[in-house]
Amino acid sequence: MDAESLFTANVSVIDRVIGEVCRAARLPEDDADDFAASVRLALIENDYAVLRRWEERGTLAGYLSVVVRRLLSDRRDRERGRWRPSGAAERMGACGVLLETLVVRDGRTVDEALPLLHTHDPSLTRAAAEAMTVRFGAHARRPRVVALHEAAEESLASSERADRLVLAREARRLSRRASDVVRRTVELWPDEDAAILRFRFGSAMSVADIARTLHLRQRPLYRRIDALLAKLRAALLAIGLDTSVLLDIAGEASQEMDFGLDERKT
Repeated sequence: MDAESLFTANVSVIDRVIGEVCRAARLPEDDADDFAASVRLALIENDYAVLRRWEERGTLAGYLSVVVRRLLSDRRDRERGRWRPSGAAERMGACGVLLETLVVRDGRTVDEALPLLHTHDPSLTRAAAEAMTVRFGAHARRPRVVALHEAAEESLASSERADRLVLAREARRLSRRASDVVRRTVELWPDEDAAILRFRFGSAMSVADIARTLHLRQRPLYRRIDALLAKLRAALLAIGLDTSVLLDIAGEASQEMDFGLDERKT
């Protein structure tokens, strides 16, 4: 089975693994949705390179679990800076480093950390773990991304403009996400396929004009364009974007939608 077929046939497995990792990491719903979209995009990038590296030595779900956890770790490193255990934790050994990571970095309670600690030392008691946390000392508070509360932002606008402002924000958000995945997908195509799409939708050329420009047969070109659009549609669906929703948004705020197909901008 080729990598694209593997992705398509296992969308439910991919979503299940992402959900399990997000729940274990206690990600808020909005953060989990954004992270899930970034994972799907990572899986289809570079012609499904991540899936092509699976050698079927274990289950696909097990392999994906390792991949998704690594992607989450990389995301946290980018947002917060790379985590470094304290000297005190390192002197306590593996249990100390793990406990400090769970309690100080991830904000878990000692009770939540104990089951994981017992994989290293089954004899460790709750009282001993509590005593270990006291020895960690004070850590500088790590920077974190904080979302602006939407209610506070919307309260700045008059009531008659609120819906339009919300729609415009949604259009910009969807446009940025869709533009990014379209650009990345088209960049992986052969030059001729990318040119066909840009001529058709960036320059609004007719199929007949494109065929003459590229010295292609016109009749097969219609099917070729349909196939290219199907690939883009699959890429958008892979990050959770419904193309019908995009069209609805575009109808209200078309100036916000830029999918990177305009030749003058590339």
